[in-house]
Amino acid sequence: MSAHRRWLAGGSALLAAVGAGGLAISVAGSEPFRYVSESGVAGAPHAGLYRVSMILLAASIALLSVPAWRTARATGLPVVGHWAFLGGLALAAAAPLAAVAGAVSCSPGCPLPPYETPTARDLVHAGGAIGALLLIALVILIYAVQPDPSALRRAARLAVVLAYPPLILSAAGIAFAGRGLFTGLMERASLVAVSAWLVATAALHLRGKP
Repeated sequence: MSAHRRWLAGGSALLAAVGAGGLAISVAGSEPFRYVSESGVAGAPHAGLYRVSMILLAASIALLSVPAWRTARATGLPVVGHWAFLGGLALAAAAPLAAVAGAVSCSPGCPLPPYETPTARDLVHAGGAIGALLLIALVILIYAVQPDPSALRRAARLAVVLAYPPLILSAAGIAFAGRGLFTGLMERASLVAVSAWLVATAALHLRGKP
């Protein structure tokens, strides 16, 4: 790996670790039945920390998109054979979406359909957060199916096991149950798993050839 990509991977790992830590601190004091995004609402105890942490995570994702570009080219997925930049492109697209989720806070309660009536800000915030998570989930899958039996692939496969179930269950919770303990816990579990994958993957890229 070139020195340029090492610097990007190192910056990504550092920003991801700091951002994930800040996000954990800002959410830790909230009741588990609340959405994570409620920690960023104006007036919340750590609203500023939540927003800054989201911006840091967005920057980490953007930096990781460059070394991820190279890894995506090694995957065996047929579709990636035609679009070898898919992994890096997905991360590059996820970064501004995550930044939007950090910059645009939702209204009190962060109402979401179908059981609540959201405002335009709620939809923008939720759209950014959900879009970023979906794109990152795609990148995890790309890493998980690459033919090279590397630490990157092992980390991605572990992330599939740990992150995919709560991601799916949190989406189901929002759609079929709405706000509640189940949805809140699944949302938190998925964010922990995705954040851990982001830190680990950036750190592995920093090693050169994991």
